[in-house]
Amino acid sequence: MRRTSLVLGLAAGLLAAGCSDSSTPASDTTAADTLVADTSEDVAAEDVAQDTTAVCEHPCLDEFGKNDKSLCPDPKSEWKCIAGCCEAVFRCANDADCATHGFDEGHCADDRFACRCDVPSGMCGVWYCGGDADCGSDETCAAGACVTAPTTGLVPRILDRPQVLVPGATYTLHVDGVDPSNADIAVAITPTWTSSNDAVVAVDANGMLTGGATGGDATVTATLGGDSAHAATLAVRNVAVAGGGLDVIVVDEATVAPLDAGRYVLINHTTGAVVKTELLPADGVIHYAGDLTEGIDVHVLATDHDWVSWLNVDSARTLYLPIAQTHYAKIEMDPSNTILDSTILDNVGIVRGAPDTSIYLETDPLEISLTSFALSSALFDFNLQVLLGADVKRYLDPEHSIPQVDPTEPITVPGGIILNLATPAVPTFVLAAPAGKNRLWSLGGRLDLSEVAEYASAIVDSIAGGDLDFTRIVGAVFPLFESFWSGYDPSVVVDTTGDRTAVVDAAPLLRMPLGLSSSLDIPPLPSLGAGIGYADALFFLGGALTPDGFMIPLGLNGGADTSDENKNPPDGIADAIETTPAKDPYRLPLSPLHDGLQSPHVAFVATVVAVAIPGKDDPRPDSGSAILARGELGSGPPASPDLGSFLGFPLASSWDPTTRALVVGSVPGADVQRMLFKGKTGRHWTLWLNGTTTYTVPNPTSFSDDAVTDRATDTLELALVNSLDLADGLTLDAVVTPGGVTLDTLLGHVDRISFIDVKDPIPQASE
Repeated sequence: MRRTSLVLGLAAGLLAAGCSDSSTPASDTTAADTLVADTSEDVAAEDVAQDTTAVCEHPCLDEFGKNDKSLCPDPKSEWKCIAGCCEAVFRCANDADCATHGFDEGHCADDRFACRCDVPSGMCGVWYCGGDADCGSDETCAAGACVTAPTTGLVPRILDRPQVLVPGATYTLHVDGVDPSNADIAVAITPTWTSSNDAVVAVDANGMLTGGATGGDATVTATLGGDSAHAATLAVRNVAVAGGGLDVIVVDEATVAPLDAGRYVLINHTTGAVVKTELLPADGVIHYAGDLTEGIDVHVLATDHDWVSWLNVDSARTLYLPIAQTHYAKIEMDPSNTILDSTILDNVGIVRGAPDTSIYLETDPLEISLTSFALSSALFDFNLQVLLGADVKRYLDPEHSIPQVDPTEPITVPGGIILNLATPAVPTFVLAAPAGKNRLWSLGGRLDLSEVAEYASAIVDSIAGGDLDFTRIVGAVFPLFESFWSGYDPSVVVDTTGDRTAVVDAAPLLRMPLGLSSSLDIPPLPSLGAGIGYADALFFLGGALTPDGFMIPLGLNGGADTSDENKNPPDGIADAIETTPAKDPYRLPLSPLHDGLQSPHVAFVATVVAVAIPGKDDPRPDSGSAILARGELGSGPPASPDLGSFLGFPLASSWDPTTRALVVGSVPGADVQRMLFKGKTGRHWTLWLNGTTTYTVPNPTSFSDDAVTDRATDTLELALVNSLDLADGLTLDAVVTPGGVTLDTLLGHVDRISFIDVKDPIPQASE
């Protein structure tokens, strides 16, 4: 995490350093444009002065024939001097005024959206709907605009992942109706539901699935109007487990196909003795009929997937463990942007391109964009590579205009970043993606050099001596993104993985302004102990939360405990405007839902993350705490969500790789804790502790003669203890029971989460 964060910050710093050059052509152009505008107005005024037939109720030419607003009646603010005549400044009294004149007067620029009146100021402005509640009774909100809701011609769409059930388990599907000619329109529907095999999976009129007595696979179909051409289908697997003991269903989380490559190990939780170990069964179902009274630790060591352990199962039950496939990329490029043979692609392919800015309104020279794929519960890892893609070793464009950066030397940047300053520098994103259909998002735009010039010296200072103060970068650069636009492509298909030559081209259209917002009153920042400090860098990430457990980013911002520790010493209080005496909230800009994201089953979510990114001689460990504030389904983002408080850190935790002793401290408010061994090559091991606070982690190399590595020590990047506060009414037991909430959809069901890296000893608080 630290290395990737430094790279992102360094890239931002280089940009800002370049922006401090006051001799850039952009500044001259702005000045020239101003001169042209002034000159043309003067010419018009002189023409009027010579035209003796020109009559004004209130003339405003001075003795030199120049426009002079001071000659207009009081109050001067109500007038403007145009062509020698005082004209009343347009002020709206109602929305109808803006619909008629708002665009002509220049108050509104984008005619795709409504132009409405702010009555107190008399100014018009662009208005965006956030959900159907913002529109009329017969309308729906479609990409920020209210349109007539269609009642015919709709096609059903099922929004859930493929499901796994057991006999008697239930799950209710989420379905909406979409307009096949307009991906922005989705409304509530009541389809006809059918199952290809009721004995395997039954479905009722409300879309509720029930696992039948017979195991197997079935296809569930939603149809509108009896038209089979207007139907949606979903694969459902019903597993008829043996029962009478412990059954563990192990599947790939994306496909629900059984995992049959690797080994499982069952260990007595009390004695540490191995009670059973075998290769993973072909049907993906582990059965154990032995004694459970002393507890059983289940370890699933799949070959091509994450390792997952569930500790201390002490009664007969069925566990459902959907497991993520291993995905890893190390991409290297030559100066011509060709992918080198040294590139490593593990179960991923390459997606490359740049956002389409053809309808983006701004033309400023500094271009920045962030692009990546939909976020799942992997967001709990708090790793910027999850958000912005794996690091890519590449070269800046040889014609770049960023000073003091040698284009003959390679740099390492997150794959999802594009940086251009007047001329290309990093002109494309280069991302790794798994096989299948991927959801690609982008946030990008252009900035005037003057917007970042004031931050240039702070950012340059932050990289002095080669050690970056990333906290200051976040507070300076991220707020500028509120003028950016959102792009989204839900159908980027990767057919081939592991082949560096099979590159998929993508160009998500920057289509939607970040016209919505939430006001975030940040609670006190989480402490790492007296004398140690706080998690003091803030990231605000907003987006759309879908029923299948994914988040699509639609806006971001950032901040910090303090922007200048000399003027404002760190105190654990995040204030958006430090120059005012009151504590001010931060603004999180958000795009309206668009390009297939709109649905009565989709909610806006705001994620507030406070992290500690240690610098040189910094005693703090890598750590962070996040709050997830979800809005109402089908509605706009909450105006001012109640964020509560940050979840604290298990400061009494430790990991000893020599003795393999794990100690996990308690965290008030946490329902769940887990240990994540995060490997540098994407091979991770998660232990769901299930209430266990001390544990000797078994060495997988001792289980059999299989050629396995020890993911708790080999190529270990981070050793994270996660603490999770589940949504009200949800229990740890529920998320591993077939039907309902599952481990792979937890992003939509966790209210707070924290992490702390225990790979190195955690500093103890001073007395």
